[in-house]
Amino acid sequence: MNRKLRVSAFLLLTAGTLFAQKKSITVDDFDNWRYIQKPQLSDDGNYLVYEYNTGDGDGALVITNTTTGVSDTIARGADATISGNSAFVAFGIKPPIALRRKSETAKWKKDKQPKDSLGIYILKTGDLKKYPNVSSFSLPSEGGDWLAYKTVMDGEAKKVKDTAKASEKKSKKDTLVVVRNPLRGDSILFNHTKSFSWAVKNNRLLLGAEEKDSTVTTSAVLYFDADSGKTDTLFKREGSVAKISFGPSGEKVGFLFSEDTTKIKKYALYAGTTKDVKSITDDAIKNLPQDWGASENGNVFFSKDGKRMFFGTAFPEKDHPKDTLLNNERVSVDIWAWTDKQLQPQQKVNLGKDKKKTYLAVYNFEAGTAIQLADSTLPEVTVLDHGRGKYVLAEDGDAYQRASSWTGLWIGDIYTVNLETGARKLLVKEQNRMWMGPSQHYGVFYNRKDSVYYAVDLKNNTQRALTDNLKVPFYNERHDTPSEPRPYGVAGWAKDDKAVFVYDRYDIWRLDPSGKKKPLRITANGRETSTVYRYIQLDREEDFIETGKKVWLFAFEEKTKKDGYAFADLNRSGIPEKIVTGDYTFGSPRKAKHADKVFFTRESFTEYPDIWITSIKWKGPKKLTAANPQQKDFKWGSVSLVEWENYNDVPLQGLLYKPENMKPGKKYPMVVYYYELNSDTYHRHFVPAPSRSTVNKPFYTSNDYLVFVPDIVYKEGYPGQSAYDCIVSGVEKLISDYDYVDDSRIALQGQSWGGYQTAYLITRTDMFAAAMAGAPVSNMTSAYGGIRWQTGMSRMFQYEHTQSRIGGTLWDKLDLYLENSPLFYANKVNTPLLMMHNDNDGAVPWYQGIEYFVALRRLDKPVWMLSYNGEPHNLKGSSWGNRKDLSTRMMQFFDHYLKGAKMPEWMEKGRPAIQKEYNKAY
Repeated sequence: MNRKLRVSAFLLLTAGTLFAQKKSITVDDFDNWRYIQKPQLSDDGNYLVYEYNTGDGDGALVITNTTTGVSDTIARGADATISGNSAFVAFGIKPPIALRRKSETAKWKKDKQPKDSLGIYILKTGDLKKYPNVSSFSLPSEGGDWLAYKTVMDGEAKKVKDTAKASEKKSKKDTLVVVRNPLRGDSILFNHTKSFSWAVKNNRLLLGAEEKDSTVTTSAVLYFDADSGKTDTLFKREGSVAKISFGPSGEKVGFLFSEDTTKIKKYALYAGTTKDVKSITDDAIKNLPQDWGASENGNVFFSKDGKRMFFGTAFPEKDHPKDTLLNNERVSVDIWAWTDKQLQPQQKVNLGKDKKKTYLAVYNFEAGTAIQLADSTLPEVTVLDHGRGKYVLAEDGDAYQRASSWTGLWIGDIYTVNLETGARKLLVKEQNRMWMGPSQHYGVFYNRKDSVYYAVDLKNNTQRALTDNLKVPFYNERHDTPSEPRPYGVAGWAKDDKAVFVYDRYDIWRLDPSGKKKPLRITANGRETSTVYRYIQLDREEDFIETGKKVWLFAFEEKTKKDGYAFADLNRSGIPEKIVTGDYTFGSPRKAKHADKVFFTRESFTEYPDIWITSIKWKGPKKLTAANPQQKDFKWGSVSLVEWENYNDVPLQGLLYKPENMKPGKKYPMVVYYYELNSDTYHRHFVPAPSRSTVNKPFYTSNDYLVFVPDIVYKEGYPGQSAYDCIVSGVEKLISDYDYVDDSRIALQGQSWGGYQTAYLITRTDMFAAAMAGAPVSNMTSAYGGIRWQTGMSRMFQYEHTQSRIGGTLWDKLDLYLENSPLFYANKVNTPLLMMHNDNDGAVPWYQGIEYFVALRRLDKPVWMLSYNGEPHNLKGSSWGNRKDLSTRMMQFFDHYLKGAKMPEWMEKGRPAIQKEYNKAY
């Protein structure tokens, strides 16, 4: 008996010791957390390829056998492509970060900087081959044993031993394309190559070459058939070749050619086969506007069946004569006109794109005709069904563009354009979009004016209402901005346009565009059980949804937040068959192209979204990855769903993140983070990472903080009061229900819209010990007339119709603009405030943060503002140093006010600009 007691005591002591060894996450630990990125299955389903990357360090490429689970890891491998025949994997190999760091800090010249290499991994044997100084590579996407890669080689220093060579002549520095069969070891070298393009379905390659001497530029288009080893020169002339493109079967070709030697060139389109190419003159392009021609700024690409080739045209760029003025004699002025469709800042943002704007045209190989599809009166064209159908969709939003600055409506008049004749037919006016059937018998649109789905018969242009007699709304039921609610959207179409599948809040409906069959609710229990069903497109290349067989659906329980997958037959109504469900978030599954294997991710707050493999019938799911085994060594935490009613008796949900192994009787500080609705992210996993603007949940729970994330619903005209009603009521509910919440040590944190709500809340209550606001709007009257500098757009629409929710102009509702502006109530603030507002913020003007800062400073309120130089609205993901700095300062700020930690130097004394380069003042 005594021995049992001693053993039990030893086990308890050991368990306590093991727990005590768990560490709190620090800022330096962020560097070691891994992310799984760019996962893909081989077409035969036998191999999973993905990257393990850290936020700041060398990553790795992992190749895993999905049957055995055995993996090979290639250091610094990235951007992999699996050959279409599942024989090998090609990928880049990045230089070590230590070498890149040395290169950048020592300011090496461009030609001395470290270059990427190419790696080729043979799947059957595990052999790995590496080739240095490779700038790009490509493979045929559907089958084939070859690949091509571009490199630069010093001809005097190196020689390549190949089984075949296109030319023995090399310049000192030559741009080369090496075409290689990694299975047989065969290769061929092409000199002076600017571009290359594989046929989709076989080992045929098209290359554009250019050779210059002191007076002449000679360009050529070459054709290489890797299976036969045959190389032909299809075209060779003095001038420049651009935009070479190969048809999917490697029989048809297209490219642009110019004889001009000037910087600005006029191009001609060439089209044909590998046996004969010819020029398509501008006057042969039907409906081409006067003086227009083929443009190098547009892409040349083929339809999936190879019967059509699409290209861009434009009015030719003019070479304007240069003046002889001094800089101070020139005029440089922007002219803002009230009649402009776009404000000058928006025009300037789009200037580079507008200068290269092209308009789509098509060449029909069987008819030998070319037709202009778009022009300045109908500029936006969408190619449907991979270019195989009868029509393309076109949109003209010009008449509505000017008003979009304040309406927030991005609408247009939608047309079909006939690919054989160029004829245009107006389908609808003033709508958002049109969903076209794969057979192009019908189109479907959601009428924003009456909230009804309509079918358009494309043969006779007649419209038919499809959902007018249904009692369920097909628009966003939780929409709470003063704007038109958007529809939930379209899942897809049945074969031959026999049916279109649309979503309501919960269910999937089958609608007959011909009107012969009544609408049918496919998922028979979504609304009754508050389960949201959504179609999963396992085959990324499918043209339509195959009915009559089981398909996969997402199944998300809105109240409990349980997630999973289900089977359903979209041909009939019934309760979907649950495949799996649980307290997780399941990712979008992907199927192997030629096998019944499917991979998916599963995650929760405590579980990283590792990759699992299963069959299309969900047999024996198996976990294949383990991204972050070190997580077990750190204190983590848990999350629970909480419910309460706001001050207007509206039921709300929120998330409460808690530290691991909380001690009974101990009170914990809490940070409250919010935006709008977040409770549906209950089972989302957050990797410990430096902040771009907001609190990282596991970082804070690991350091013994509670984090509360309440949902917020809004009343038009009162966004600030709405936030107060939801957030403060939720905090009071937690204080009442959970004795471990320390009501004297609660802080606020929000970014952007959340930053605004933080700035507002501290003017209304002193219940919070500290607050952090990222990029807050503080003065709605000045922000209303501001610019979103990233896009150049006016901010007016935000206040009149979208997120800021005032619901009217500054002149109509001045009292609401003032009431909702924290700046005008700065004298009521008693909460210490930390702000981040970066000087290159393209969403919320930097001066909004400055206005609030200088007001609080004038009032002698404790306030600090971090402005990261050159950073946008949120810190860039790549700005690892700035992100770690923000995480450090934000935690120091909260630690001081919520845990009584010593005030850091930057808070106590500031940090003079003269010390910026060497003193972080932590």
